[in-house]
Amino acid sequence: MDMSMDMDLSSGSSDSSSLSSSPDESILAEALSVHNKARKADACGSRCEAERLYHRALELIDPTICATHPTLASVWNDLGELYFHMGRFDDAEQWFGKSLDLSLSIRDLKVIATSRENLARVQRVKSELFKAKALRMLGAPDDMRCDNFACADGLLRSPNLSICGGCKKTFYCSQDCQRQDWERHKRRCHTRLG
Repeated sequence: MDMSMDMDLSSGSSDSSSLSSSPDESILAEALSVHNKARKADACGSRCEAERLYHRALELIDPTICATHPTLASVWNDLGELYFHMGRFDDAEQWFGKSLDLSLSIRDLKVIATSRENLARVQRVKSELFKAKALRMLGAPDDMRCDNFACADGLLRSPNLSICGGCKKTFYCSQDCQRQDWERHKRRCHTRLG
């Protein structure tokens, strides 16, 4: 499941003509354009091109100027998503962590929830189920996601999720999602039972 954020990356402005013409804002507009191209490349499966474009967007963003801009957290989160899909979990963890730290400092609740959930996904893949559960419970009772990566539901409240009866660390929105995810989850679930 793609856990990337469904947000207007330009914070309400999708074309550079609506931004003022200061150098910082024109550079930010260019970074947003490159970021959007990276997301499209990733969606098309062009992982290497997406990686190149994400890093180009980061080169354009001056972190001393944009340290409180949600675009930086969004690029970091999306780069983490890319690395997660590429199986580069240590890299994904690094970028999700940076995104979470920044989004916490600027109090962007949607980016906080998405970055936290993505970081928990990395922990689950690494079989760090206690860490994953602890990260996810930080968002309880709101802003949690189903553990079935293919689930299309967005953020859910914890009363709308059921916990796995085996490991007690994995959350699902329905029995169908739990069944669909069983092939992936059963190795981790049973190792915790035994």
